[in-house]
Amino acid sequence: MYLAYLDPGTGSMLAAAVVAGVAGVAVTVKVWWRRLTAKLRRRQPTDTDTPGNPVQDN
Repeated sequence: MYLAYLDPGTGSMLAAAVVAGVAGVAVTVKVWWRRLTAKLRRRQPTDTDTPGNPVQDN
């Protein structure tokens, strides 16, 4: 026996919750992926990174 009533708005509320959940997971994965790749990426040395070696203008 079914005692619960689900009106038409319930379906759209569930769909919105699923879409929001997928978007939240996507943003979380993107943030963590960038943090991981930032730690693994090699930093390119610049002219200002080497002390005692002034930049010469030609």
